[in-house]
Amino acid sequence: MKELIIESKGIKTGQYFIPPFELREGELVIIYLQGGAHFDNLKIQLTAIFTGSANHENVKIFKPLTFAESFKESKFKRMFNPTTVFEHLKRNADSKSILISRIFEIDSFTGNDKVKNLDTSQKKRLSLSAVFSKTKNIVFDLRGESPVGAQKTFQFVKDEIKEEGAAILIDWAEDMKKDCSKFIEIEWLADLEELKKIGNGSVNLSRMY
Repeated sequence: MKELIIESKGIKTGQYFIPPFELREGELVIIYLQGGAHFDNLKIQLTAIFTGSANHENVKIFKPLTFAESFKESKFKRMFNPTTVFEHLKRNADSKSILISRIFEIDSFTGNDKVKNLDTSQKKRLSLSAVFSKTKNIVFDLRGESPVGAQKTFQFVKDEIKEEGAAILIDWAEDMKKDCSKFIEIEWLADLEELKKIGNGSVNLSRMY
C-alpha cells in the first residue's frame, strides 16, 4: 500500500459535512464543494488544513501539501516592468529541477514572454511547475480556467504525481469525477432557507476550526 499523506475522518459543522477520505502517494483526490458564494471561504479553510497552517482534530497531516498560488502582479509592475516567465521561475522555482525545461514542452510560451500575456490556464500550469520543482504534494484549484484548459491542467497534475507525490483538487464542478482517485462531495446539513441566507451573506458560513 502506498504511503499515507493525509487521513481525514470527516469535517463536520452545523451546516455541512465533508466525508472522510485518505490521500495516498500517487493519488489525486477531488473535493467537490459545488458552486456558490461559499466556495472561496471553504477552499481557504481546507487549504489551511491541508498545508498544515491550521489544525483540525479529525485530520492528520503526515506530509503537508503546498498550495499552488495564482500569479499576482501589481498594476504598476504590470504596466511598466512586467514579469517574464524566466523571471517568475527564477524567483519561485528550483532551477535544478528538470520540470523547468519541460514546462516549455507542455505549453507554447517562451521564457521571454510576459506572464501577463499568458491565458489563465497557462499561468496556472506555470505556477504549478514552480511548486512541483520543489515538492510533489500539492493542493490546487482550477479557478478561471476554460473546460479545455482545466482538463489540460488536471492531466498535467496527474502526470506529475503518478510516480511520486499526491494532490487534492478543490473544485466547484464535477467534470473530472470519473478521472480521479477519489471524489469527495460536500453534504449540506443546513436547510434550503439557511442555504439561501448563506448565499446572500445574511448568515455566516460556519468555520471548520
